[in-house]
Amino acid sequence: MQEIMQSIDWMELINALWAIVILPLLTYIGKQIHEWTKAKKIDKYSDILYKNVTAAVKDVYETTVKDIKGTEDWTPEKQNEVKELAKTKAIQALSNSAYQILKAANNDFSAWLDSLVGTALYDLKNK
Repeated sequence: MQEIMQSIDWMELINALWAIVILPLLTYIGKQIHEWTKAKKIDKYSDILYKNVTAAVKDVYETTVKDIKGTEDWTPEKQNEVKELAKTKAIQALSNSAYQILKAANNDFSAWLDSLVGTALYDLKNK
């Protein structure tokens, strides 16, 4: 047994363990940490976007909608125009990096933003 222990090339064994076990494990752990931080960043930016959407919806209501709602000027075209204005204001309030990250994370960013505007309208009406 002692002959076997003396004949083992310990550096080769350590290098093999490094290449086969430790390095892949560290790579996996690093990837998981990266994905977790990316998800946290997306969550944070999503919260910021929703706050921006809520503020934009309030602003557009106060400056544009309340004066024409209930009149003949309140057409479906005008409603879409106002919705697009609120979406634009919400996006402009984001930093460029936040916008790029959220857009990359959501395949249909525009539809998601539409749903956020709808949610913000519902939340504001039911407060």
